[in-house]
Amino acid sequence: MFRIFRHREPALLISGQAISSFGDGVANVALTILVIETTHSASKLGFYAAARMIPLVAFLLVGGAIVDRLSRRTLMLISDSVRALLVSGVAVLSAVGQLHYWELILMAALFGAFDSVFVPATSALVPEIVPDDLLQSMNAVRSLSSSFVGGVLGPALGGVLAAWSTSLALGVDGITFAVSASALLLMRATPRSAKSADSSILQEIAQGIRFVCRTTWIWTTLAACAFGNALIFNTSSILTPYVLLHNLHAAKFTVGVAFALSGVAGTIGTVIVGSMPTPRRRIRVMWTSWLVSMGGALILAVATNMWEVFLVPLIMSPTIMLGNVIWESMLQREVPRELLGRVSSVDWFVSLGLSPIGLAAAGVLVASVGVRNYLFASVAFCAIPGFMILMSRRANAIDTGRRKITKVEQETGSTDGRSEAPR
Repeated sequence: MFRIFRHREPALLISGQAISSFGDGVANVALTILVIETTHSASKLGFYAAARMIPLVAFLLVGGAIVDRLSRRTLMLISDSVRALLVSGVAVLSAVGQLHYWELILMAALFGAFDSVFVPATSALVPEIVPDDLLQSMNAVRSLSSSFVGGVLGPALGGVLAAWSTSLALGVDGITFAVSASALLLMRATPRSAKSADSSILQEIAQGIRFVCRTTWIWTTLAACAFGNALIFNTSSILTPYVLLHNLHAAKFTVGVAFALSGVAGTIGTVIVGSMPTPRRRIRVMWTSWLVSMGGALILAVATNMWEVFLVPLIMSPTIMLGNVIWESMLQREVPRELLGRVSSVDWFVSLGLSPIGLAAAGVLVASVGVRNYLFASVAFCAIPGFMILMSRRANAIDTGRRKITKVEQETGSTDGRSEAPR
């Protein structure tokens, strides 16, 4: 899996993103605790999370079209630089005691806008700098660095720093964004993506949407993930600290512990998928993994002790990561390069499209019906489309005729068994 570090460009990209993920892990814990302590409200915590996601979703399709027109590396460099300035400004406001809830909402919204370019640019840049036979390894190492550095080390330090100084935690995040931008600056310049002189951005967005709509395995997965992300996966990130602090009255550092456990478990999942050969039945392995993750959320619904809450990330994180790596590798292998930025933006747009509503609504629903009833109803509802995809011949047709790629074939780069089915 770590053969990818023999290549200069992927090594720089992974290193920069790992450091940035560390800063995000520090800031996420600090900001979560800050919002809960300031508002004592699950709904306002949900509104804060939604504030970052709304502009992300709103601008994703435009961001994907821009990514397919301009240099992906340059766009990522601009995004990292601007976000470094934003979080540094918030750190200063916090240090002088002038940071308010509405300013956190504004920062979250601006972050989401620049995320809308960074996210599809990253997915589209990877196959430009990584050989095809190393794509799964690259995606696994990226997820590994994110889950371990950003999900273990960052939250662990974030819990300590947040108890001492929120402004210091935010300042650390600003520095790591600057380091990530520096890594991108050291990479070789990538060319602008080829585009038709006769097509507008709207026409190019429409091309990406049409490709997704006529590709069964993509649109069915995106439709199902839209509900899963909105009702379970994204909301669990606010329900876990809420249950710990509000329901169980645990100490603040336990939020950092829960986030760190999520990172440890995610690290295990990415090591497993990065070391295993590409599954022959990619869709079925991916969806089985995600369904197990949904089931893990039910533990949070019945938890009455802190250790039970800690079981939730240990189950959910590795199974989410395993499915995510398979999914991203499939897109990068099966989608034409010239469409990858737009298809990736449609992917994020649809799969996250309902999440702002879900995050905002989760706090209100939990307050009225309780965590247990909310999660049992959500898991039951979201598992149905997942099981339907598992059984669908059309959704699994992309894997028809594929044979399992052995580890030897991955080492040598011989992947003749890779699907060549029409997209």
